[in-house]
Parts: sequence; structure tokens; C-alpha cells
Amino acid sequence: KRSGRDEPGHDKLKPGHDKLMPRALLKLASILAAGFMLAACVQSKTPMLTGTKPLLGQEFQLNLFEDFTGEKADSVKISVFRWNGSRYAYVSGNSSDVKSFVAEPLDADTFLIEATDDKVYAYLLGRKLSVGTYRILPVDEKYLDKATQTRLCATQNSESCTITTRPQLDTFVKASIGKTIAYTMMAVISVPTN
Repeated sequence: KRSGRDEPGHDKLKPGHDKLMPRALLKLASILAAGFMLAACVQSKTPMLTGTKPLLGQEFQLNLFEDFTGEKADSVKISVFRWNGSRYAYVSGNSSDVKSFVAEPLDADTFLIEATDDKVYAYLLGRKLSVGTYRILPVDEKYLDKATQTRLCATQNSESCTITTRPQLDTFVKASIGKTIAYTMMAVISVPTN
């Protein structure tokens, strides 16, 4: 019996290639797709994630399937994103209002996502449920007590907490890990056609 690593399509990248194999694409696609559609509760006015890498290759097409009725998606949105040296930047399409994003692995099964509309930076977590499937949830201030929220949020309203430092973000991330929300969405990443 083969392990998941030895199955067809689960190969590692060969040196010099910009394309990712299906397993890696599906894992991160699930994170990005759902993350873009959720409103994060913890946000900042400046980027907090630095030194990120192009985990999805240099350019990809993000295909979002959402608003399911039964097993059929009522909405399909397609966008192209390209690595600009520091972030994945929106090139074309209609996926969301996200202009750019990065993803940083926290451990083998969890990613921290920073997505922006060029006005605010929103933070989300992607947690692996099974091979290629992730649950996405916003990094949320409600998982900490009111006193800690007051201490860490530079500004706060009923829907969001604005932070100013990476240690503040890390505190909210640790509190949010392991929490879940329910939603139905599917994403597929492919090489764009020219």
C-alpha cells in the first residue's frame, strides 16, 4: 500500500519549476479561497507578515465555488494572482476584493493568512482537516477576555480589533487556534491560460 506521499500527483517540486503539484495546490487553495470570503475580526493598517515565500508558485488561477445549494455551487468566481517578490498580487478576475495576500505556515497543519484590500490587512487561520481540506476561520478577538482585548486592540468596535504589532497578532492567533466555524466553499488552483 502506498503512502499519501507516493501517490500519483503528490510529487515534490523539481528544481527550476514554478508549478506546484495538485496536493500542495489544493491544500493552500482551500485556505486562500475561504479566507478571502470571511471577514477577519483582527486586522491592522500595516502588514505584519514578513519574509513570506511564494508557496503557490509564481502565478496561479484561483477558482472559487461557493453558495452551495445541495451539491451544486450557485457562484463560481475566477481570478489570477501573481507573486510580486513579496506578496501574491491580484492580476485579473472576480474572486473578491482582495488585492494581495501572503500565507505563513505556523506548523505542518496550520497557516496564518494576511489578506488586504490595500486599506486594511485581515488575518485568518487555515487548519487541515484531511488531505487537501482545510477549515478557515478569522483570527478573532472574542477568544480573549475583555481586559486583554482592551490592552491589545489599538482600536476596537463590535466587528473588529485593530492591532499595531506582531506580538499582539501572535496572542490573538494562539487564542484562535483550534476554534472552528461552519461554511461551505471549494477552491481549485490551476495554471492560468493565456
